Amino acid sequence: MNLARWLVVPLLVACGDNFIDDGVEEEPEPLAATCNDSALVATLAALPSVTKVTEASCGDYVENPARCFSIAFDQPIDHADPASKRFTQQLWLTHRGCDRPNLIGDWGYSQDYFFDDELSVLYGTNALWVEHRYQGASLPATEDWKWEALTIENGATDLHRIIEAFRGHYPGNFVSTGASKGGITATYHAFFFRDDLDGSIPYVAPASRAPIDPTYQRYLDRHMSSPCAQNIRAAQVDALTTRRAMMLQRLAAVAPGLEQLYLEYMTSSYDWGFWQYYGVGYCGQVPGPGASDDALWSFFARDFFGNAAAPARDAERSDGALVYEWLSEQGFALQYGVHVAPHLSAEFKAYTMEESFREAHPDANLPPHSGSVTALVRRWVEERAQNMLLIYGELDPWSGGAMAEPAHPTSARFFVPNATHGAFISDLPPAEEAAALAHATRMFGAPPRALRREARAAGANRQHIIEQLHRRQRAVATGLLLPR
Repeated sequence: MNLARWLVVPLLVACGDNFIDDGVEEEPEPLAATCNDSALVATLAALPSVTKVTEASCGDYVENPARCFSIAFDQPIDHADPASKRFTQQLWLTHRGCDRPNLIGDWGYSQDYFFDDELSVLYGTNALWVEHRYQGASLPATEDWKWEALTIENGATDLHRIIEAFRGHYPGNFVSTGASKGGITATYHAFFFRDDLDGSIPYVAPASRAPIDPTYQRYLDRHMSSPCAQNIRAAQVDALTTRRAMMLQRLAAVAPGLEQLYLEYMTSSYDWGFWQYYGVGYCGQVPGPGASDDALWSFFARDFFGNAAAPARDAERSDGALVYEWLSEQGFALQYGVHVAPHLSAEFKAYTMEESFREAHPDANLPPHSGSVTALVRRWVEERAQNMLLIYGELDPWSGGAMAEPAHPTSARFFVPNATHGAFISDLPPAEEAAALAHATRMFGAPPRALRREARAAGANRQHIIEQLHRRQRAVATGLLLPR
């Protein structure tokens, strides 16, 4: 699907309808599935654009029985250019059976491991994870690097070509998923290629409205009125004012000469990080007004000096690719609030993500931000999306970018009460969980096979993995890599 067709929609709509009909494209004839459990390497290697298949150990995050394969997939750097140079995209396949439904996800970042998800365990699916373009090992050669090919539509077309190929292997239903950046990636793909899938289940998918979107802070202000939330914000202000000297003294031992910079980075958006990663179960660890210096220091330092995901093969360019996507089309969040703004230096507030990117990549032609695709996607989800199940966390700050409740009866949106960025269907209240699973079961074309607790455990493992990527995301977004 060509984006130009959708950018003219507002000029073409009839009264009472906001989108033109989808019937102009003919569906291709379905391919006969080639999956053979006794010859998987051969049948996978024969798929279009697959250049290498390697069977590997599934590791600790996959429920057995399963077989796992790393797959190299040939892609154009720019799908709109017939003469485009190519790059190799890495895929990670967990195979459970030729007759099983299929779950596919591009999680938005680098990927070098197999893992199960709540859905893959619950429905016993084959799981095909896609490393995002320009991340990890899925990089164009240096001489072929093309910043302007980092578009939402090119990322969606990557998934389209992969699904086309793998539909020739597996006869079962195909459902997409992803969390956070992976969730909005799944949504973008579903918008551009509506006939690829039998359904899409994005988790905690933010659709930002600006390059640095202040809407998220308004969401935090509305939803974080509890004593715990107020104590966190008070601790931030305390660290930046009353106990500033103590914090600077301790930072001087680990970052001499950078104490003020580190102090502002580690405290300014701490409330955001708390509600993204921890939530109400950790409110007892928030230091109160009479807490010791050691307690206040430890509260902030445990995350700032914690673990983040390892850099990509070419970390500078991969990190730059993330920032390019945010600044050019996808947008990002304003992550510090008005309660700390008066206590931050002018230099900190003036140093923007765009400035950081231009300093690191002076050769890149960064276009003005365009939110046109995301705006179209938001309208489509609300008014026309079918077989779309959106899952959000009630206390997750990224829910400030939540898409609207879909109107179509085959689609739905749920907010998991008190949940953070690790929101799961299995944590919904019983009636809502049953309703969500009814949608998911229709999409997969098969009933759940696993127990709720097994699916929840797999989701927790997935969340642990994804959190490491998110911590790196926050470090990249601020322009300061976390110390190891």
